[in-house]
Amino acid sequence: MTIARGKRIGTLYKTGGACHLIAVASNENPNLWHQRLGHMSAKGMKVMHSKGKLPGLQSVEIDMCEDCIFGKQKRVSFQTSGRTPKKERLELVHSNVWGPTTVPSISGKRYFLTFIDDHS
Repeated sequence: MTIARGKRIGTLYKTGGACHLIAVASNENPNLWHQRLGHMSAKGMKVMHSKGKLPGLQSVEIDMCEDCIFGKQKRVSFQTSGRTPKKERLELVHSNVWGPTTVPSISGKRYFLTFIDDHS
């Protein structure tokens, strides 16, 4: 079933005059709206609900979202104790190659290479 048609403008599909039709396909589940809105906070959803922007939604109370919790966790840095940097320049060099990229550089290259001196 087709609910709306859009015109492609660059990388965006813009629908014309079909906003009220798209809302028909919505769900009354606040958790689904939370996910659709990019894991928006409950406070932000309450503001949108008060302005009538979430049609068919009775309550804005969302359950615990595991994705939000994982996204806000602190990441532990690499352990630096027990290892001393090298005393001479170029005694130990770390390198990394990344690629191929989907978008080439201005000069047409598709790989990225780094060298890091352990001394510095």
